[in-house]
Amino acid sequence: MGVYISELDIETYRGIKKLKMENLAPINIITGDNNSGKTSVLELLQSVKNPTSFRVWRNLIRNNGMNLSRGLTYYDGFYDLFDVNEDTKKIEYAVSLNGEKHVIEMQATVLHEEILESQFNKLQGLSYVRYEDDYAENIMNVSKLQMQIKDNGQIASNSAVYEGQIRYVRNKSNEDSSREKNIIYISPTRHAEGTLYLNAVLETPDLYEQMLAILKDYDEDIMSINYDNSEENGRRRGVYKILSKSHKKALPLNVYGDGMKKAVLLMSAVIAAEDGVLLIDEFETAIHTSAMENTFRWILETCRKLNVQVFVTSHSKEAIDKLLKCSEKCLDDMALYTLYKKENMTAVRRMNGRKAIEAQDNMGLELR
Repeated sequence: MGVYISELDIETYRGIKKLKMENLAPINIITGDNNSGKTSVLELLQSVKNPTSFRVWRNLIRNNGMNLSRGLTYYDGFYDLFDVNEDTKKIEYAVSLNGEKHVIEMQATVLHEEILESQFNKLQGLSYVRYEDDYAENIMNVSKLQMQIKDNGQIASNSAVYEGQIRYVRNKSNEDSSREKNIIYISPTRHAEGTLYLNAVLETPDLYEQMLAILKDYDEDIMSINYDNSEENGRRRGVYKILSKSHKKALPLNVYGDGMKKAVLLMSAVIAAEDGVLLIDEFETAIHTSAMENTFRWILETCRKLNVQVFVTSHSKEAIDKLLKCSEKCLDDMALYTLYKKENMTAVRRMNGRKAIEAQDNMGLELR
């Protein structure tokens, strides 16, 4: 069974309060001013993958575990998921998924707990060495974030993180991976990390051929993309290589420019998201305007073919215009949501694809 989200009603999450997005479409474009909540909406939609799993929520932390050595901790990351202006730490939203409504609540309480210095060091990823048998350990008073998740009012899972913690050990008894939905999130810089979904592409010959045709906008001489798992130069794992008439031998994808890497990432993610949901934050990042139309058309039409619901964010007027107009086949499947702050709430304006084009071209309405 596929995954389809028809409504998202956010009571509170990060800086968003009382935002209701109704009549979600197969293709949803989310725009608005900076700090209007575009990325936060995609984060919550990512949590729908398995909203009672702290492992899934951990992935919403914006450092995503990549920069913990630079002073960021899981305590900081989880704490920042909540509204910084509220003393009561609470996340609450309702989502209509495949016709079934779920009300998800996460509550957190800041506690203080005394722990041994060795335990604290372990949380920080440090080895603790006791030099003398009669050495008396220091007792430390540290902050602790005690968290609980409810699904439709029923307690589903509990977890806790401590101040300074850079290692996260989840409670496996609370995890149920069988509930996970196929929801893929692509951040604005994901292409620079080298993460791809090309296995799905290489197993789909017709879509592989189509993708190569689109990639000619980035390298007109491209011939193929293959996975090389030879242990060249002591490499322990394989790399994806591009064979092009422009070069004497196949080159690793990572030597190409950001545009090629972003296009390959997006197109491979579309195929991997079959019967699921694809979330793309700042989808136009690294894509040159000359390549946008063909790339966007392939992405939208292939999502339509593979039953993938799409949510994209953008602040670029040109990119939004090209996305709206790239495929007549998909236009009736599109909705554009503009987020804006109104008093203490996040308001939204919704237009279907045709109305959005008419409002922009004939009435001069600013869609962002």
